Amino acid sequence: EGAAAGAPAASAAPACAAPRARRAGARRRLDPRTSLAVLLMLNLIAFAPTKPWTEVAAVALCAATMIWCGRASAALRWLAAYAAVFGASMAVAAFPNEVTASFAAMIVVFRRVFCVGMFASNMIATTRVGEMASALQRAHVPRGGVVALCVALRFFPTMGKEFSSVAEAMKVRGMALSPATVLRHPALTAENLMVPVMSRLAIVADELSNAAIVRGIDSAAARTSYYELRFGPADALFAALFGAVVACVALIKLGVIA
Repeated sequence: EGAAAGAPAASAAPACAAPRARRAGARRRLDPRTSLAVLLMLNLIAFAPTKPWTEVAAVALCAATMIWCGRASAALRWLAAYAAVFGASMAVAAFPNEVTASFAAMIVVFRRVFCVGMFASNMIATTRVGEMASALQRAHVPRGGVVALCVALRFFPTMGKEFSSVAEAMKVRGMALSPATVLRHPALTAENLMVPVMSRLAIVADELSNAAIVRGIDSAAARTSYYELRFGPADALFAALFGAVVACVALIKLGVIA
């Protein structure tokens, strides 16, 4: 009788395990479709004629998104980097000369696209490949686009690890990667860093593509996802806030807002 009583409990355990695992693995993140829509909005903001305050608003919203996703330390690092870039652009504008003119365009373009890189880094850090593939299929994205985006989602973190591995190898060889080393031996540093990294990345790109195909990412069958994908209040809120910034950029373009 005890064995019979234990059997239903044992059979019920697997049924409860999946929801518990799903809740345990869950952390706050935007729906992948929301992230892609916001990324498109940020590209419109970055490449449209606009005012500095709209760029600051976009960066502030990106920081708020990262904090909401539980990445406050990363948000602070990105904000510090943006403050440095923004200060450099203001200094270049305040003291125009032949030296600063060569860097002015590069700094301004970097400042304009900063919010795109900031939000993309958060999307890569918080979105699983399976979630992205499932969301893209639900949005009826062509199969080639699904494969390309999912491979890119895995490629950039792998690229960072490859850079770290090559930097460690350079340190073992007695050529630590530092600003002083770059200034003293720029050509040698580029040779020892970029050549192995580029060769490794070409191999990694092929390996990631093959791994994705082996796992059936190009299958025509509808995908299922272990994690629940649904729009929530946070998705609506952040989409509305970023949409408001895009609307302000459009009104500036039309001359409604000075």
